[in-house]
Amino acid sequence: MRDDYKMFTKRNVKILVVARHDDAKMKKFWAENKLPYLGIPDPEAKLGNLYHQQKKLMKLGLMPALFIIDKTGKIAFAHYSNGMSDIPKNDVVLKVLDTLAP
Repeated sequence: MRDDYKMFTKRNVKILVVARHDDAKMKKFWAENKLPYLGIPDPEAKLGNLYHQQKKLMKLGLMPALFIIDKTGKIAFAHYSNGMSDIPKNDVVLKVLDTLAP
């Protein structure tokens, strides 16, 4: 998403990344990778649990999930990954965003 960040901001989209890391680890990662969007530490998986993020012990814990929340606060799109490489491509996410009312 970093590489296509301008494509998201042109659509007035805010990107929030929730990760199971503490504040210090996330701040370091964000600074090292110069990420332009907001990172939210969730070491206890409280947000992940609210959104029913899948846990797979054989794959070392929580699986990635991607949500598009519309302006009314409803989930307009959800993708629950089966593994760390199962993440929708940016063009797929951008197409979904383009279907939402401005």
